Amino acid sequence: MLSHFKASDQTQLNYYDSGNGRLVLFQHGFTMDHRQVLEIWPALSGVRLVCLDTRGHGLSDLGEPNALSFQRAVRDVVELITHLGEAPSIVGGISLGAALALELTKHLHVEHLIMSRPAFSADGGDTSNFAIFRALREIFKTQPQERWARCLEKQDEFQKLAATAPRNQETYRRLLEHPRLGDLMIWMDALEAEAITLSVTELGQLRCRTDIIGQEQDALHPARLAESLVQQIPGAKIHYVESGLASDNDYLESTRRILKKILTY
Repeated sequence: MLSHFKASDQTQLNYYDSGNGRLVLFQHGFTMDHRQVLEIWPALSGVRLVCLDTRGHGLSDLGEPNALSFQRAVRDVVELITHLGEAPSIVGGISLGAALALELTKHLHVEHLIMSRPAFSADGGDTSNFAIFRALREIFKTQPQERWARCLEKQDEFQKLAATAPRNQETYRRLLEHPRLGDLMIWMDALEAEAITLSVTELGQLRCRTDIIGQEQDALHPARLAESLVQQIPGAKIHYVESGLASDNDYLESTRRILKKILTY
């Protein structure tokens, strides 16, 4: 189920590969790995699921830090597809993985695009949803590790999440103890410099089937981004999972249910 290959820059990258049938490439979000995808994946027959651990995540090496970029991660996925010797019929992902999937439409013929809880928009757009990540970058760079948690808890924007998006609070708290925090800090810098390159005009020219999954009460993946993409991509459909106020189990179950509906055809 777990395999690896070397990207063109000789960085070893690991990926999950399981099942038989139509190939579905589905990418995890920032700070996560293929296990995030397995958590939300429904029981499906006739599907081969592949998920690359994005470089610097999971079991994949980071490579040369100065060469890390969003476009390098896109090339990694393209090179994985070449390594597999088969193009996916369906491409999708969560958060950062959704951004990678969308960017792949510039490199592949995509029949079906699935974006779950998108965090990035075309043409740069409003990036206020990354405000706490930016605050964390500054904390990591200027404060000793023993003060990180205290400094985070004092942030006004972080405190507001207790009422509006408590799941996001836990995401940021877990990040402080992430085993690959050093690599993720490099990723934060890279994402500030570059992300999706598709323009709104290019989104309007997409002709693939597109399903977008949004979530209310999610400050990091605001529903407005999902709703905006639905307006920009012809024929796109939107689905909503349980809100950020729901339990983990309710969120996971609602995502599995929606994905099963989307993928059953």
